[in-house]
Amino acid sequence: DGELLAALLRALNHDANVNVRLSSLDALEKFSGNPEVRKAMVDSIPLQESPLVQIALIDALVHARDNAAVLELKKLTGDADLNVAVRQRARWGIEKLSAN
Repeated sequence: DGELLAALLRALNHDANVNVRLSSLDALEKFSGNPEVRKAMVDSIPLQESPLVQIALIDALVHARDNAAVLELKKLTGDADLNVAVRQRARWGIEKLSAN
């Protein structure tokens, strides 16, 4: 349902509560077979400030085997201001997606 997906994406990208964003991502993962949903998840990466949400997005995209995420993950690895754990997880994600 388009309205449901739109609401979940709004929550992922704009809700102030990290737990709400993580829950919306969890729900969106059930639709990861949809290329538009995967693209929206990739597009969400630079919007996120929470390391927990960033890592969860990386994990979701690796699980969905979305090679289109590699470019965005490379940007994360080059951001010296970014949380170290997020940069490491982005490197891990690139390795996993590149191995497919």
